[in-house]
Amino acid sequence: MLIEMHSPAFKKEGQVRPPIKFTEGLNVVLGKKDGAMSIGKSTALLAIDFVFGGDTYIKSDGVKHEGHHVIFFAFKFDGKIYRFARGTSDSDTIYICDESYGYTDKTYTKAEYTDWLKDKYHLNFDGLSFRIALSSFFRIYGKQNTNELNPLQGIPGQNMDKSISAIVALFDRYKDIEEFKANSTEHKKKLDAYKEARRYNFISDLVGGKKQYEQNLAKIRDLELQLGTLMEEAEKGHSEEDIERNKAKAALTNQRLSLEEAIRAEERRLRLVNMNLEYGLYPTEADLAALQEFFPEVNIRKLYEIEKYHQKLAKILDTQFADEKAAIEARIAVLQQQHDAINVQIRELGFVGSISREFLDRHSELKAEISALTTQNEAYLTLKGLQEAKANADELLRRSIEDILYEIQVTLNTKMEEFNDLLFTVKKEPPYVQFNAYNSYRFETPDNTGTGSNYKGMLIYDLAVLYSTALPALAHDSLLFTNLSKDAVDGIVKIYMRTTKQIFISYDKQEDCRPETQQTLENRCVLKLSNNNCELYGRSWDTKE
Repeated sequence: MLIEMHSPAFKKEGQVRPPIKFTEGLNVVLGKKDGAMSIGKSTALLAIDFVFGGDTYIKSDGVKHEGHHVIFFAFKFDGKIYRFARGTSDSDTIYICDESYGYTDKTYTKAEYTDWLKDKYHLNFDGLSFRIALSSFFRIYGKQNTNELNPLQGIPGQNMDKSISAIVALFDRYKDIEEFKANSTEHKKKLDAYKEARRYNFISDLVGGKKQYEQNLAKIRDLELQLGTLMEEAEKGHSEEDIERNKAKAALTNQRLSLEEAIRAEERRLRLVNMNLEYGLYPTEADLAALQEFFPEVNIRKLYEIEKYHQKLAKILDTQFADEKAAIEARIAVLQQQHDAINVQIRELGFVGSISREFLDRHSELKAEISALTTQNEAYLTLKGLQEAKANADELLRRSIEDILYEIQVTLNTKMEEFNDLLFTVKKEPPYVQFNAYNSYRFETPDNTGTGSNYKGMLIYDLAVLYSTALPALAHDSLLFTNLSKDAVDGIVKIYMRTTKQIFISYDKQEDCRPETQQTLENRCVLKLSNNNCELYGRSWDTKE
């Protein structure tokens, strides 16, 4: 738990305030009895939120008027004290301190620090964000989460889906739906992958609907009848196997012809390369002498110089021709192997009786059309199966979430009714939450939509969550109590006092409370603020000089 907090910026009557000591249970920042404003009550709660990893304090009036400063603080877990420092100018760095709050060489990033707090508070639940969980229940002016009409919205801009997910995680029930969620995600991936494969034509893109599927079935039956008739009438004595062997032999023969043509083309290239290697592409000395005989005026010396260059070039060309020859011979060898393999396959097929070309063409045409229609129907059945599987997975996920939400709903409503009964001598309608779906809920107090009732409902909701989950702390600013009746304030303070979990509140106008409640607030006061240099920072900013 948080045990203390201090800062050089916190002052009283010109002196730095001593460390603020916190206890288990209720901790009160007490203002003036007359409700004086701008003395730092809300800012003090924001400073507490800051040491829990929050950031709203950085934008507070305290930092705006006092400038950047450091807050020192300490937590105690399992009997051991951990001291830290966090500054507003570099709020992402949390310094680990020694016993005298001197900086050590060890630091945390904010993410590492909040993970550390999450571990120390035993909140390592699936899907749970420590900051979202805690910040949702630190209702302080400036954090924009004090909307009494929508208490489940813990952080600004949070929609219903995320609000509900945060509650599910805080109740440690996220793990119960994770398997269903993973199953739904996996089926979605399969469906998306299938659609992508169709889009890029890796599989047939011809996927009709149910009507097309039934039409295809009828057409397939008709084509199969035509194929049967063709087999019976056109070629007596030939089995389906004979026909397929004939087709295969014809296809192999075509492949063999293509390979023979390719081999002949490579052999022609090889002959040209051999000629270049054998005869060369440059003149000899005899060639040059014969040239001078016909052209006596030619500069034979210059020709010899050119000849030397050509000889160098010829050596390079010879190497290239040799490499080309090796490559061609390798390609011929591969083609010959393929040619030999096809010959083996043709021999293995053996003798196949003569079947007319017209018959084979019609047979192939019918078989191809049947195959295309069958492929289209299979694609339709595959798509339908994937869609149904995803729909079933989504339905299982929906049911699992609704079952869990119903259990959470019953737990919260039972606890809120219990707390509501403690506030009044005559039973009144308690607030209740109803989860309509994983992304929809309603929160209200039946037959009472007044301001005081709505704020009371939000406070009771927070307490119900605090008592029903592992939520380690909450904070309530003084503005939440303004519209409450004395009975409601008395009852809520009593509920505060029933837990050892830390509760931080700011309060003023305590004379409006009954004596017993006034005494409790005084006894649990950890910081008292007022005017005349007794504000949180030792001065008031709204006083005109």
